[in-house]
Amino acid sequence: MDIDVFSSSELPTVFGVLRSALNAAGPLDARERDFIETFARIAGAAAPAQDPAPLAAEDVWLEGEHPRKRLLQLSALAVLLNRPLRPASVQFLRDLGRRLEVHDGVLDVVAALSRGQRRKVRLLAARRAFGGILGEAYRAEGVLGIARFMAALLFKRAVNRDRYWDYKRLGLLPDGTLGREYWRHMTSLGFGHPGEPGGIAHSGAFHDVGHVLTGYDTTPAGEILQGSFQGGSRRDDGFLFIQFVILQFHHGVTITPVAPGEFDLFEPRKVLWAIHRGASCKVDITHQWDFWPWMKLSVEETRARFGLLPA
Repeated sequence: MDIDVFSSSELPTVFGVLRSALNAAGPLDARERDFIETFARIAGAAAPAQDPAPLAAEDVWLEGEHPRKRLLQLSALAVLLNRPLRPASVQFLRDLGRRLEVHDGVLDVVAALSRGQRRKVRLLAARRAFGGILGEAYRAEGVLGIARFMAALLFKRAVNRDRYWDYKRLGLLPDGTLGREYWRHMTSLGFGHPGEPGGIAHSGAFHDVGHVLTGYDTTPAGEILQGSFQGGSRRDDGFLFIQFVILQFHHGVTITPVAPGEFDLFEPRKVLWAIHRGASCKVDITHQWDFWPWMKLSVEETRARFGLLPA
């Protein structure tokens, strides 16, 4: 999900929209200002010297469906930064979607969250997130891939037993290689490999390989960044990952059964940069990524070949 998609002539409009989504009625606070300043740096523009003037939704228009979609999604992130949500920001987002003639599922999520319908929020977000994840499992292994993923996630069943020793032997690779560092990551955290009880499914292994690649840890603060990176990396509906982690680790909505909900971990400078870092990566690590050819290379060489920006 690329977010650096606007022309220089469109940026004043984008800044005004983000201002309205964050807080149209009063001065921006430090985190809200950080959101706009970080996006400006990503877009290669000077940060506004003063808080941008807010815009009404009816005064906004961009040519092209793609930048309009991204503007709506960025505005949704701006709305979701505040907790609790600002009612005026929620209304602006709804009006913006109508004005831009764009619909995204996040509109329904934000509306439900603003009404305190947390179960509905969880269902909507889980349907989108797991729809994408299970779609990848299906592409990898067909219906059996979905069954294996869910059996490992929900019941801690050993799946992909035929791959177990492939993963275990990664520990024999030299220090510093992607494979050895992945093995070290999994072993030190007590995470199971595909093929052993409590292990993950092979189709989901990209997530922890990605942790090693990006350098983000597995604390809640690290997971919100890893999910944001994956959302940026994904070329098809990357927002599913970003929405997931913002709700799980900022609004405390427990979407995945493997981690509790957390609050107040949306740091705009880190999250927006992680999205941009993922979008700049030459490889979509979430879509049928064959990481095995890279396992014998050093982590640093792999990062360089992928064009990975610094954290």
